[in-house]
Amino acid sequence: MSSTEYLRNYGLANMKAEVGWQAGATGNGVTVAVVDSGVSNSQADLVGRISTASTDVVPGRNTPYVANDSHGTLVSGVIASNFNGLGSVGVAYESTILSIRSDISDCEDEDDDVCFSSSDLVRALDFAVANGVKIINMSLGGDGRLGSAFEAALLRAVNSGAVIVASSGNDGEANPGWPAQYAVDPRFSGAVIAVGSHGATNVMSDFSNRAGATAVAYISAPGEDVITGCDGTSCWRINGTSFSAPHVSGALALLMDAFPNLSGRQALAILLDTARDAGDAGTDIVYGRGLLDLANAFRPVGTSSTPMADGGSIVAESEPGSFVGPAFGDAFSRQTALGTVLFDSYDRMFAVQLGGAYPTAPSRSYQAAPFEPSRTATTRLALPNGGRLNLTASQPAETPEPIAPRYDLTAAPWLGDEPRQEAMLDLEMGRLSFATWQGRGGARSPFDGAAGDGFAALAQADHAARGAMRFGSLTFAAESGGGDRRMPLRRVEAEASSYSRATLAWRGADGGLSVSIGGLDERLGPLGAFLPGGSDFALPSRTSFYAVGGDWTLRPGLRLIGEAGMGSTRIEGRFLSMDQAAISSNWRLGLLTGCSMVCDRISFTLSQPLRIESGTFSALLADVPVEYFDPLTYSRRSFSASPSGRQIDFILGGERRLWDGSSLSVQAVASREPRHVADAAPEFALIGGWRRRF
Repeated sequence: MSSTEYLRNYGLANMKAEVGWQAGATGNGVTVAVVDSGVSNSQADLVGRISTASTDVVPGRNTPYVANDSHGTLVSGVIASNFNGLGSVGVAYESTILSIRSDISDCEDEDDDVCFSSSDLVRALDFAVANGVKIINMSLGGDGRLGSAFEAALLRAVNSGAVIVASSGNDGEANPGWPAQYAVDPRFSGAVIAVGSHGATNVMSDFSNRAGATAVAYISAPGEDVITGCDGTSCWRINGTSFSAPHVSGALALLMDAFPNLSGRQALAILLDTARDAGDAGTDIVYGRGLLDLANAFRPVGTSSTPMADGGSIVAESEPGSFVGPAFGDAFSRQTALGTVLFDSYDRMFAVQLGGAYPTAPSRSYQAAPFEPSRTATTRLALPNGGRLNLTASQPAETPEPIAPRYDLTAAPWLGDEPRQEAMLDLEMGRLSFATWQGRGGARSPFDGAAGDGFAALAQADHAARGAMRFGSLTFAAESGGGDRRMPLRRVEAEASSYSRATLAWRGADGGLSVSIGGLDERLGPLGAFLPGGSDFALPSRTSFYAVGGDWTLRPGLRLIGEAGMGSTRIEGRFLSMDQAAISSNWRLGLLTGCSMVCDRISFTLSQPLRIESGTFSALLADVPVEYFDPLTYSRRSFSASPSGRQIDFILGGERRLWDGSSLSVQAVASREPRHVADAAPEFALIGGWRRRF
């Protein structure tokens, strides 16, 4: 925010008051009792903010209104100064101040400008209760308990539902003064908060009494160089926990305005639970629970749930690292149909966009896979009648690379921190062949290269088996596989996906053609999604896919290659489903030719990664009510599963054999509408590689 009156007091930004304002909270309808030295009813910034019920409880005086520079006026300004272009703005700038003047003039300590008697404070508390006030600010304190009469009045106040915000004191001591120390008295537990002071750098003020024995009920708020009490030409710059306490009172007013179902105790607990940690980790004897932070306080606390029309609810929290399959592009992120409500552990209602639980898949990385030296052992066994049995196993030649490179989610989101290992058994007996493979650490199935691998590869199999039979130039093959899903620092999702595929392939002298049909089951979400199975946001799916691929020699040295696939995916989630199957497609078309000048082979490929072509998601969700306490209604929402754009990749590649037997390869890649997002800026990559066998 750039308002001069907002910027004038750093405390507002320090406590992130603007987050409450952006949520629509201003303190409107909330009254804060300020037990202090009275208030000026002519202070420009407080016009319209002072309750006409304001009073003076000292017997025989009856002068509730005082000069502009009174302690009570300055405290009230921190809470409720108008947002009117003048002076400074209060934390809860539309709240109402019930000023309860309680000060006396005959202070025992000549250094005190304002002092109070416990009997007058008793009358002040009872007056606040009688007027139904739920927030009582007490920017005052002393060295000892305030007596049984005060404690009885305090008990009456907290039993009425009021909470007391008490400044910790300005003696720089290890413990707060009184009444702040009542914050940990079991009789008042949860209804009294002790407030210390910090400055713009979030360091505890030298003068502020520390949390000490009240640490569990102590919070720190801005109390140094606070700007308040402005008139037409000047403002007061003041220090003290007297002015950190009203920051907390204003914060409570914002919470109770935004969430009118909250009790005072609940609002107080939220501020303590969401305080920004400072000093030693966790609750400590200096900062107590930490620094006042309304950004945290205006977020859901604890487990949040979204009500369902069937009377149940879903846990409205997505798992870290979740994402939908790349084929959906921006379908989830650009929709607005999934707007609904959630309730946190304090039963506060928040508007929420559930589409945020389905982040777009990580960007594809064009970085070539790092070279990983490996040891490979192969055993070959000749069988009768020309049969062969091959067993091959490989593992890293050195120790595995550091864990950090494996956490590149953009390159391979399913990798964990296992070393790459794989083994394959291959049996051939005449026309028949059978192979079984198992791998881990990101090893890829050797069977992915068949037509349709745009779908089968999504299973991210760590085990697979394939059987085939040859009939001259025709080969019929069937395979199946499955795999766990691994994400860094997460539990393994066992048997998360599986696939099966049948392929009929023809191979002639000038080319070949293959046709595939198969099925893909994904427990965590469709088409490569990672939505953990225990989550209410998981989208179990089954895809039937069909693919055709082939290559043909157009003339010597010039080969045409192509592949196209289509899928039909059915999805049934906890609350999000599809009435009809989603149709998806991918294709690739390329030319490969020799090159007699700078390279041996050059290729040009045009391709479209897997993309949803049609399909509609729907959900029956609660509507966001107009008023907070309106009864919930439900409506059916729908949105297209197709992304806004269509990614097309242009790839120019070349390969050159070198004199020492090694080879050098280069690829230039240009992507139009990357990640299937319309109007997205084109992306470019240049990839080089060198390979040599030893």
